[in-house]
Amino acid sequence: MAMVQLENIHKTYDNAYEAVRNFNLSIKDGEFLVLVGPSGCGKSTTLRMVAGLEEVNAGTIRIGDRVVNDVPPKDRDIAMVFQNYALYPHMSVYDNMPFGLKLRKLPKSEIDGRVMKAAAILGLEGLLKRKPKALSGGQRQRVAMGRAIVRKPSVFLFDEPLSNLDAKMRVEMRKEILQLHRRIGTTMIYVTHDQIEAMTLGNRICVMNDGMIEQVGPPTVVFDHPASLFVARFIGTPPMNIFKGVLHAENDGLVFDGGTIQCPLPEDQAAMLQGCDGKAVCLGIRPRALKLAKADEQPEIVFSGNVEVSEMLGEEVLLHLESGGHRFITSVNPHEAAAIQNGVVRMVPRLQLAHVFDAETGRNLTLPAEVRRDTLPF
Repeated sequence: MAMVQLENIHKTYDNAYEAVRNFNLSIKDGEFLVLVGPSGCGKSTTLRMVAGLEEVNAGTIRIGDRVVNDVPPKDRDIAMVFQNYALYPHMSVYDNMPFGLKLRKLPKSEIDGRVMKAAAILGLEGLLKRKPKALSGGQRQRVAMGRAIVRKPSVFLFDEPLSNLDAKMRVEMRKEILQLHRRIGTTMIYVTHDQIEAMTLGNRICVMNDGMIEQVGPPTVVFDHPASLFVARFIGTPPMNIFKGVLHAENDGLVFDGGTIQCPLPEDQAAMLQGCDGKAVCLGIRPRALKLAKADEQPEIVFSGNVEVSEMLGEEVLLHLESGGHRFITSVNPHEAAAIQNGVVRMVPRLQLAHVFDAETGRNLTLPAEVRRDTLPF
């Protein structure tokens, strides 16, 4: 096992396009870290630089105590699992898994021991004589993982390994990858564009956008305290509701004024926003932080909206609402949804769970100091 450090990493293509810039990240020994972001954000490029498959234009990459910028991939003590399984179709599972070890001319007894141990970990004992064409997609991916395990690397690198699997198989493989990490404890870096994969797998997640880090931290912290509008919209299904408006000082406090959506801010948030009177902001609140008001209830603060779309998801119903140009989503149980009359609903916001973002920079103005210290790269 080994820690991985990336210091001031830059990657430019054709002296013009900056794929990764000002990237600083330290991955702990034995940690499972997930790089997540939309297509083109630089996450796979970053992983490939760690693997040695892409050249670093500037900065330093360390694996353990070694600077590996100029070290060939085969000498970096890493193993990579790709989206493409890259199995040899003419070889059995048993022969596919230790192919790299045979090239290194390890003793046959050691190779056999490593293959059988990896097969036991991944539940492949009964498949060792099969060819890849006789395997399901999930089984092929387990073979690819087994090929990485037998190398006994210091670091595992996963580049969107589940993208080719159906939804049910992805759930099963996520569980197997987690169990694998718990059993062997090796440092793992995992790339995905799927924020559900990121949230369920990582000890920490690193949210990337436009070649840079937006926020790094435990999944629950990043979900509860997004550092920017980008993170708020990207992490969470459905995404955070965002209302555009202006802050106004009123009665020794601050009021968010978004036209048809208005509300006074809690005292702790108002204290963090001193001097922001008249500032253009965005109010962010998760769909599940909007509670359906009862017919006989008269709450002080209400977000009212017309139902445009209703999505039945089984245990919950997502209501897509519109109010004076604002569009937002709330989550209610099916029994509540069935009782809604005339297509108009009143929602009570849990404002203590809301966030205020700078409309110009997108930065969260109400991020707690400890979260800012522990999760921001700047």
